[in-house]
Amino acid sequence: MANTSTRWITLTAFFLITLVVGLLLLRHVSSAAGTPRVQYHVVELPAQADSAMLEAELNALGQAGWELVLVNLGNVTRPAPRFIFKRVELP
Repeated sequence: MANTSTRWITLTAFFLITLVVGLLLLRHVSSAAGTPRVQYHVVELPAQADSAMLEAELNALGQAGWELVLVNLGNVTRPAPRFIFKRVELP
């Protein structure tokens, strides 16, 4: 008889612990609604661009929170440099 009650106590404790851990995990997953929002911005380099103008534009984007993530130079027959920026906005 004592063995049966010990088993029930153990199973009940295990169930309660599992329930608490499950609720904590569910709460953690539901907090993902506040995930950061990512934005991308593409800047194409004009054919008559000078270094000072490009530097000023890149500095302005950097001050606004944009981060350079990729430079696409185009292809051999039609070079068209593009600068791709990314900005993460927290909720």
